[in-house]
Amino acid sequence: MITRSRSAVSLCFSLLMLSLSSLAHAQAISDKPAPPPPELQTLEEGEPPAVTIKKPGEEQGSGNSITERRDHGQTKEVKVKSGPSTYYLKPTQQLGGSTPGDVQSGPPSGAQWQIKEFDWGGKKKAKEGEAGDASK
Repeated sequence: MITRSRSAVSLCFSLLMLSLSSLAHAQAISDKPAPPPPELQTLEEGEPPAVTIKKPGEEQGSGNSITERRDHGQTKEVKVKSGPSTYYLKPTQQLGGSTPGDVQSGPPSGAQWQIKEFDWGGKKKAKEGEAGDASK
């Protein structure tokens, strides 16, 4: 029994000495000064990008606008004015518990234009009020 306790004590002592020696080795390594950081280089200013991204409605006089009509928190109609054209988007009525894209739901509705409002790119006739203003 005494031999077991002596071997246990000697084992603990040797582990303690091993840990202290590794601690001393780590401390000796950390005493060395770190190398200086590399010198920073100055970078030249690059060319500005060739593409400019503009948000819708950023330009004055662009005439683009989106107006939403809601009833009790549900969108009933969206009016989109893009340049000279104005069109309307209306959500489809969902049947029962169907969700958009379900087999039970109907097909999505397309954009709707009011008659004689779509701009085909042709020249517009001057209205009576505008013709008088242009001659002044």
